[in-house]
Amino acid sequence: MKLRRHLSRTAVAAATILLAAPAVFPEVASAAVGEAEAEVQRIVDELERLQTQADILAEDYAEAVDQKGQLDVEVVEAEQRVAAKQAELNELRGDLSEVAIRSFTGSGADVLGPLFSSPTQYGEGLQRDQYSRVALSVGTTTTDDLDELIADLDQEKADLESKRAQVEALTQTISEKQEQTEQLTAQYVEARVDAEARLGEEIRKEEERRAAEAYAALQAELAAQQQAAANTSSNGGGGGGGGDTSNSGGTSNSNSGGSNDSGTSNSGNSSGNSGSSNSGSSGSSGSSGGGSSAPAVSGLAGIAVQAAYGQLGVPYRYATSLPGVSFDCSGLTHYAWGQAGVYLPRNSRAQAAATPRVSPAAAQPGDLIFYYSPISHVGIYVGGGQLVHAPNSGTVVKVASVSWNKVTAVGRPG
Repeated sequence: MKLRRHLSRTAVAAATILLAAPAVFPEVASAAVGEAEAEVQRIVDELERLQTQADILAEDYAEAVDQKGQLDVEVVEAEQRVAAKQAELNELRGDLSEVAIRSFTGSGADVLGPLFSSPTQYGEGLQRDQYSRVALSVGTTTTDDLDELIADLDQEKADLESKRAQVEALTQTISEKQEQTEQLTAQYVEARVDAEARLGEEIRKEEERRAAEAYAALQAELAAQQQAAANTSSNGGGGGGGGDTSNSGGTSNSNSGGSNDSGTSNSGNSSGNSGSSNSGSSGSSGSSGGGSSAPAVSGLAGIAVQAAYGQLGVPYRYATSLPGVSFDCSGLTHYAWGQAGVYLPRNSRAQAAATPRVSPAAAQPGDLIFYYSPISHVGIYVGGGQLVHAPNSGTVVKVASVSWNKVTAVGRPG
């Protein structure tokens, strides 16, 4: 967004220079102005496209980080369940071992010894068979309990391996997304530098051309003034000699005053009232158009806005929400409304799905402003056509004007 605003100012400056005097130099200026305007627009469009792609990738990256965090928690829980099942199985094996040894003392205990002392030497099927025989012989537990416990443990282990595989795949995806984002950001920065250099050169050349033309026009004007002064001095008093013979025409003076009556007509009076009928009654026509369905503004919105203001100047960083340290766009809005006691999801698309919609024309301080399709950027509206947001890599949290033509949704938390 910083670059967008900078380019907008640059484009306006360029347009001002290029369009300053087309009437003075119409034939020369028209082609140059058209070419320069087209080049400026092409550069701005290209940078907008690159920034939009970078925003989308950054949002995908943030979503992947969230998913990995959830999977990490699930992996820990699965590991705990596996450990508990393993402990339960070990306890059952111990119980069976004690019972079996007591029951079989002096009658074949040596045969069962290896089963309990080194169970890993036996295959799982053989273990189950031997335990079942012991359980049936002793009557202390049932084979169903043992089979169920072993089956549960097997399932928990399979689930754990599946989640670990998901985490590994998602980690790879995150790495790829991050690399793509970094590459695109590098392209964005390179394009910005190149665009600024080209714009600067174009403006410099146009300024030089305008200055040369203005100087030439000034010289021509001075020459014209000097020529006019010379003509005036050479014609002084030359036309008064023939007036003596025309005295007989004195009656022609009778018209000297009559023509002045035309100046008294108030031809403009009727037009002065023409604007009175435009009282602006149509201006209120939009007030009844669905505004009643918009959710009420939360009394907590002011807290969220102040929290966002409190982070101005904090650097942007992907997938972070660390007050005073770094934010990404959705991390800032998540934090700001969190300070007001309202939970928002961690990424912009989820925030858009979780908040009621309002019309952009009805936006109020505290509302969330969502950009692009698919949604890939969000800021918090602060009123007056402005928002606080964390724009992109290399920038900081700042106040900026809302680009309403790029807004795809407005949400109202609370």
